[in-house]
Amino acid sequence: MSRLVLTGGRLLDPGRGIDEIADIEVDNGVVTTIGLPREMAPSGRVPGLETLDLSGLLVTPGFIDLHTHLFEGVSHYGIDPDTYCLGRGVTTAVDAGSSGAQTFPGFRRYVIERSATRILAFLHIAVEGMITNLVGELEDLRWASPAQAVARAREHSDVIVGIKVRLGYQMVGDDPAPAMRLAREAAGALGLPLMVHVIDMRPPISWLLGHLASGDVVTHCFHGNEGGILDERGTLFPEVRRARERGVLFDIGHGVGSFAYRVARSALAQDFPPDTISSDLHAHNVDGPAYDQATTLSKLLHVGMPLEDVVRATTSAPAHALRRESRIGSVTPGLGADLTAFELREGHWYLPDGAGATEVIERLLVPRIVVRGGEAKRLDSPVEHLLATAEPGAGSPATSSA
Repeated sequence: MSRLVLTGGRLLDPGRGIDEIADIEVDNGVVTTIGLPREMAPSGRVPGLETLDLSGLLVTPGFIDLHTHLFEGVSHYGIDPDTYCLGRGVTTAVDAGSSGAQTFPGFRRYVIERSATRILAFLHIAVEGMITNLVGELEDLRWASPAQAVARAREHSDVIVGIKVRLGYQMVGDDPAPAMRLAREAAGALGLPLMVHVIDMRPPISWLLGHLASGDVVTHCFHGNEGGILDERGTLFPEVRRARERGVLFDIGHGVGSFAYRVARSALAQDFPPDTISSDLHAHNVDGPAYDQATTLSKLLHVGMPLEDVVRATTSAPAHALRRESRIGSVTPGLGADLTAFELREGHWYLPDGAGATEVIERLLVPRIVVRGGEAKRLDSPVEHLLATAEPGAGSPATSSA
């Protein structure tokens, strides 16, 4: 593996408090030094090193997407991780329950081990995982097995990071409590986080929060349907704030219908930003409304999150949620070289949320370079072309709200 220096970019690593123009040297896939830009040879190359000029780009730790669906060919949600994650600037993608105890070995063998993207996983409490939308995976609780989930997670502890359960009425029926108890049992036995899907959950979210512990993740936190964080007046439930105070994490999980601009703005106005930003990228939203992680990040920037906080929510914050902050989520000498370099473009793009609203986005994060394990790859963002400036209603895919 060659030695590499990334020169001239603006390094933004909120987890380490870094925001400066800096050179990053990589040797054998590991970051070795970070320092002020060095004098280059007339050819534009640093003597003795392969150089990559990132002038004009922001350089961050490799993007981490905490909620994706990557079991292509088995789950109806599945997409190819190297096309839609690494190829869009995400170096670590976390599959959120596409597989369960019975199907995870296949997911590992045929997806995780064959992908250049680093893939971690929340294991579904339902043994089959998320195979089809024809039947809710836990409408029949016989599909749930805490014992099998615990055994499988221990067997694959290097990549399984927690337990997943979906509590929407489509998946568990009108009463989510039995499914929640089973998922809680498995996560508790493992001492790992529980990720809970809350959109279309029939009881108010206050019911759920008492069952969650520090480190557990509420995903789809800014959706606009039943089971949301806001009451009918748009006010944050006090139980939601108290849950955060005791360590429960709130994740975006954009998805098809799980992110609303109006909810995001209301939450931010009440000093309740998300802990982590994720795309919930899958086969039904890669052409909109989610598109990819960078576009999801752009939407949070649009509704008022500062750039530094947006970057933190896709780097150090998810690394902490995954309990892997000593390995990923920062640009640190001695750690593997996973980086994302992106352009912050200014213009006018019509982007839908997941609740039927379309707004004009004036700043778009466009990944240009991704470095995974020290290997650099130039990116040509398909989303940038898909979202070519157009007037609403002009027929551009960007004007639709799937």
